[in-house]
Formats: sequence, C-alpha cells, structure tokens
Amino acid sequence: MTNFVVALCLLLPPVAGPDTAGAPFLAGLVQSEEGFDGAVEVVDVAEDGPFGIATVNVPYRDVHGAPKMGQARLVVQRSDVEEGPVPALCHVHYEMDVNGAKKWCKPGWAVTTAHYGGGEGEYPIELFVGNSYNLSRAIIQWVRRLPFIDRTRLHIAGGSAGGYMALAMAAECFPVTSTTAEMPVVNLAYNLNYLEVNKGPSQYPQQSKATSPLPVLCAVTGLADLSYQVFGKDLSADTWYYLSPIAYLDRIACPTLIVCSTGDMLVPHSQMTRKYPRPIDAALFPEGYQRDFDALTLVDAARVAFDELVPAEDLFVHVEPVPADAPENPPPGAGPGKKPWAGPPFDRPWSPDKQWSLLILDEGPPLPHSSHMRHNWPSVPLSFLQSHQHIYSGAEILSPAKLDRLMERYVGHDDERVRVADGTPAIRVNFEELERLDVLTGLLDYADMGQAHTRRLKRLYRAGDCKPFGRWLTLRRVTRERDALLDTMDLAPAQGAGH
Repeated sequence: MTNFVVALCLLLPPVAGPDTAGAPFLAGLVQSEEGFDGAVEVVDVAEDGPFGIATVNVPYRDVHGAPKMGQARLVVQRSDVEEGPVPALCHVHYEMDVNGAKKWCKPGWAVTTAHYGGGEGEYPIELFVGNSYNLSRAIIQWVRRLPFIDRTRLHIAGGSAGGYMALAMAAECFPVTSTTAEMPVVNLAYNLNYLEVNKGPSQYPQQSKATSPLPVLCAVTGLADLSYQVFGKDLSADTWYYLSPIAYLDRIACPTLIVCSTGDMLVPHSQMTRKYPRPIDAALFPEGYQRDFDALTLVDAARVAFDELVPAEDLFVHVEPVPADAPENPPPGAGPGKKPWAGPPFDRPWSPDKQWSLLILDEGPPLPHSSHMRHNWPSVPLSFLQSHQHIYSGAEILSPAKLDRLMERYVGHDDERVRVADGTPAIRVNFEELERLDVLTGLLDYADMGQAHTRRLKRLYRAGDCKPFGRWLTLRRVTRERDALLDTMDLAPAQGAGH
C-alpha cells in the first residue's frame, strides 16, 4: 500500500422510491439503476456518524468482451451533500479503506474506490493492465451519474499500479480537473521486462517474500506472469508500448502531479527521467540483477523517458533531498514495531503554472529489500488537491488528442493496436449506451464552464478527423443526441453540473 493511500455523471434528480424516513441519508440518492446494460445495483447503504457509505455492484466487460461484475464503495459527508454538488475524488485500482476515505471526505470530497472481496470473496482485484482498466472506467462513469456529484470537479488518484490507472483514466475520462499518480508504471515495455530478467536473481517463484534475496521485487513479479496470460509474453511487441501512459500523454490534458523515488525497487525511476541516475552498489545485490533502462526496453518506441516526451514549458520538476533524519525502512520480517517513525507527511511541491509537476524523491539508490521507497518518508498532495477542488478548469483540459479519443469512444472504436494473446484487439470500453452518454454529458459539462470552453470545443472538433455530429459541432445537436439517448434508456434529463 502506497503512502498516498495510507495518508490519504449525470446529475439526475432523485428517483422516486420507497419511504426512506429513518434510513441512511444516502438511501434516496444512491439507488439501483435498471433497464440498460451496465446498470449499477446498490448492495448496501449505511451511515457512520457524519459519513454516508454506499456499496454497489458495477457491471463491466473484460478484455475479451465478456460481462463481468465488480464492486465499488462511495464515502461522503452528509453536510457536503446538503450544501450542494460535491467534488469527487476517484481512487483507482487499489482499494482505499473506509478510514482513508474519511480523511479525504473531511475537506469536502466524495471519495470512491473499487471494493474487493465481497461477502464470499467473489470480487477479487483484477490485473491492472487488463480487466481493472474497464472496471475503473465503469466506476468513474457511475460516480458521474450520481445526483449530488459535481461532474466538473473530478480528481483521479492512485499509486504504483494504481498510479498507472490514474494516468490511464485521466486519458480516457472527461472532464477531469486534476490527477495525482504516485510511483506510477508509465512504461510497461521496460517495467515488465525488468521483472522478467530479475526472476533469476530474486529466485522467483522458488522463493517467497520471506526468503528471496530481493524480497519485495519477488513478491510482485507474479504481475508479469498475469500480464503475459492476457497479452502474450513477447516483450518486444508494440502492444506493451500502446498500453503504456507514455504512448498517450497527449490525451492527459489536466494538471497532473507525479511522484517517483530514486530508491524505488519496483518501479525504477529511470522510466521517468535519465537526468538523476543513482547507481546501485552491485556488491549488495545478487548476481545477475539488472535495471538498465535502455538495455531492458525491447520496444524501440518505448525507449524514451517520460520527461523527454513532455514539452519543457509544460513541465515542472522538483528534486527533494531525503532528510538527514529520515529512517530507512527495515527488511520484510524485521518484526512488529520495527518500522521507524518518520514524523508527519510533508506537502508535495508542485507548480500552478505548469500542466505537469514531477516530484523526484532523491533518497539515493534502492537497497535489495526496498519497495517503492528506501526510507520511511511520507508525503501527501494536500495543497495540490485543495487548489483544484473548487476552481474552474481552464479550457486547455480539452486537447486535440483527448477530443479524438472522446469521439472514438462515442462511435465505439477501440485502439486496435492493443492486442490480447490470441492477436485480437483488446476490449477497452464497456457498454455502448453508457459510453455514448458519458461522452455527450462530458462535452456539455465542459461547454457549460464558459465561452472559451465552448469555442475551443467547436474549433478542435472542426480540426479533428472523427466527426460523428457532422461537419460542425453544435451544442444543440449534442444536447439533442444526449436527450434521445436518455429517453431510450428511460433516464431523466440531465441537470447542470452545479458549478
């Protein structure tokens, strides 16, 4: 679990339902949907002091197109719901527990997360590059259909594989106000081969986390094998590049804060930047251990670091030196109570003037037993989230590549360059009506932010290649298409986003 987790729609009128007198306050606001593919079913609505907690079943499709079912949980304060539309913080892939969600509800967020396990363990966590991708998008689309959510203020967050998912969903969903990604995998072509070539040195799968000379690395190497089962084991295949955030950074147009660490054993920071090499002491590592970025990246197009792809005028980089008194994390199995106290987390530096902020935690090279960090040195994106919680997003949150992707979603096209093991294109969207409805609503929400937004939307549409609304885009046409779809799905007309 990362430090972020540890530290850390359509606006429909309430649907008439049974008498909810004496019931949890969310009972009249979070209700089961019906009558269309992808309809969400309420499992439980509860109240815990000032917090409402809802658990729902969320249908989605797997990478082969087969129907699947996952769960999501929403936590929100009653006072925020009563005062008006609530900004949403969507924590993707890994589950954020209820206590962690409450911490972010207190400053005014409605927090949603995938919920794994269920009563009988029937909702296990999915592979992050596989089915979790579609579950994450289905959950975010459901959040945008809730009657008390401000659809124009959506933050997406995650760490490690969840950091990958945060960037992936920031590229897919719209409008997105801001994104935070902690130690994200941005280059699968490199990161999976890094796990593969170090199976020998980590003695995977013969040894466990308790006995491996590279214990934490050994513990996560199974993710590589699971990825091969879905997409095949050819690590020189272009699919691994097209699955990676570095291939679609131009679709991420919102302010984004990324954190990486030089002491990371699981997601080496060289995929983020070549500028701050921190060579390991080879004498500390088992023979054969490798982490060289260029040598291990077998896909030519992927042999490029994140900061080489972002225009310099759009990127803020801050290197934070490790404090002299920051304690090192002990090896796994060091015993209870051995993890040293590091003090309160510090607020992560970022730039309000740049789209991308990259925070590099400089803690020297990793040790063999390190996980994402060598030191117990917590941080949180407190001021970044506070700054974007109640602002109007600028018109630039819609880029040409983002609009192209929205149009592809609207007409049901997937990226056929992403292929599963049998060579067929992977399914990366869910249900046709919900995808179209989400795109239409997002476009109208964006246009409702101001005249500059409307002008940009029309201009980018005219310049684009995919034109499902005809040669020119008009808001009247988009509204008509949305209302016709709502009528088909037997849903009430959408209201404004509440900003």
